[in-house]
Amino acid sequence: MGIYTALLPVALALCCLCGGCQQANCTVDVDGDGYTSAASCSLGDDCDDMDASVHPGEREVCDGVDNNCDGFIDDVLLDIDGDGYHDVACLQGTDCDDQNLAVFPGAVEECNQVDDDCNGEVDDRDLDGDGFTDLACTDGDDCDDDDELINPDAIEDCDDGVDNDCDGSVDRDDYDGDGFTSDACGGSDCDDTRSDVNPEAPELCDEIDHDCDDETADVDADADGYYDPDCGGDDCDDEDPGINPGELDDCSDGLDNDCDGVTDFEDGDGDGDSPPACGGDDCDDSDPAVSGLEDEICGDEVDNDCDGEVDNADLDLDGHLDESCGGADCDDGDPDIHPEMVEHCDELDADCDGDLEDVDRDRDGASPEDCGGGDCNDGLPNVRSGFEESCDGLDNDCDGAGDSCDQALPGGMDFAEDLSADFYTETGWSFSDGQLSFTGSGDNDYHHATYTGYYFTAPYDISLDITRDGGDAEDAAGILLGETYGTDSGLFVHLKSDGGLVTYNLGYRSGGSSHSLTGHTAWPGLTSGEGSPNRVRLVHDGVSTSLYLNSAYVGSWYTSYDEGAVVLYVNDTAYLGAPDVSFDNIYAIDQD
Repeated sequence: MGIYTALLPVALALCCLCGGCQQANCTVDVDGDGYTSAASCSLGDDCDDMDASVHPGEREVCDGVDNNCDGFIDDVLLDIDGDGYHDVACLQGTDCDDQNLAVFPGAVEECNQVDDDCNGEVDDRDLDGDGFTDLACTDGDDCDDDDELINPDAIEDCDDGVDNDCDGSVDRDDYDGDGFTSDACGGSDCDDTRSDVNPEAPELCDEIDHDCDDETADVDADADGYYDPDCGGDDCDDEDPGINPGELDDCSDGLDNDCDGVTDFEDGDGDGDSPPACGGDDCDDSDPAVSGLEDEICGDEVDNDCDGEVDNADLDLDGHLDESCGGADCDDGDPDIHPEMVEHCDELDADCDGDLEDVDRDRDGASPEDCGGGDCNDGLPNVRSGFEESCDGLDNDCDGAGDSCDQALPGGMDFAEDLSADFYTETGWSFSDGQLSFTGSGDNDYHHATYTGYYFTAPYDISLDITRDGGDAEDAAGILLGETYGTDSGLFVHLKSDGGLVTYNLGYRSGGSSHSLTGHTAWPGLTSGEGSPNRVRLVHDGVSTSLYLNSAYVGSWYTSYDEGAVVLYVNDTAYLGAPDVSFDNIYAIDQD
């Protein structure tokens, strides 16, 4: 029984968990396509029984519909016009017009009202690369797109016979004849095409800078330093010098004294909030650090946010008040430090208990050796200094000696000596002192070491430590239990890190494709950071498989696989990089 057969009982088990199993002979087929409704029948597999063109086995197309009911929409790649780029409607597609051979990412942009290079911009041709669009294109302003030195930002050369700045004039000292030389030619005329624009011209309210002072319509009739609103200024009453944006609002005169658009809205301290007398929430309009818009600050004995309470802050928004505010957060500037955080060996008191390195992931009463404790594997509760040694392939008492007996593992699987003939590995793997490591590289993103000859139908208990010491933040490392090597199918669990937070993903592979059951989900017990081992344990009771992360139970899933392989793998997103991942304390037993 392979992974494909295994999916049917998985769906049945999930259905039963959600509300009880329906009758096995349900035959609801509303659209008459020969497939029973998944919504009405427990064994049904038609994900849309109202559409006869949607059912398992149907050809997937890029139409925004899950045509073949595999749980994924448009998971195909199409190149209709044959230009080597896939339709943008498809998964990972980038061709914005797959009906036009001349349109694809990287194509030369033409002035044709078409986004030829699929960059989201139409007619943005810039042949000389000077940052200005060809004048021949829509909204273009580069009068010579073959010369990067000619564009609207260029400085006019007044003796070369060229319109360098694309302003329509060529080497004109005083083109408009107003007695002032163009600023492009070293003069002071800011617009040498208009005789009513020069440094001595009177300013008008027409949004034109007539006097070349870099301001348009700068008319100030009441001489209060603010310009007339009819001229584009911000003085809402240019006939009253007591009304302008620099005034304070009088909350009793019915006027908008400060021109903020609100009548009787005073803001004396400029913090954006008015006092209650003016309808605001500023309990101290003389202090810009106090208003209804501010955050509370701990320890200053001031009601910064004007909520009526002093020092009631949670500045890092981790759900815990600072100690100076009567809470238990020993660092209210760091959301990763509070009483409910997991402790790490990093010289930080993450859980605010006063002890910097009281780490005990497996809760066996001993901290790891690198935290000064006697636990040589903080992922297993049956491994620590002083624990009784047993014949299980582990150094239970952490004395470095390991078992004094020969361990017979299911199917002859034995990690204690070396990679046996039953292992298939790629270049880049090494084995030393019971630790399997990958520090190689290659052009394949999936690097693996595979042990064959394991019978997964019987109960099993497999666990291992996964440690990432380098590589790309998105590199994933994990274990896959599945069919004989070559089919690339089975149950997998892997870990990856964004550089700090570690997430896990559990799912199954079928036909070379991964199908996640959880997505990349954070788990409180996972240890973040490079060089920190995380214990992954999979326990199968004959019916379902349970996942444990660092001794904490995560959940159980119905699984069943034929005789197959144990695959330790690294998913290298950089392809040619060196992920630097190790697998240690590999442990497998037959629970029968």
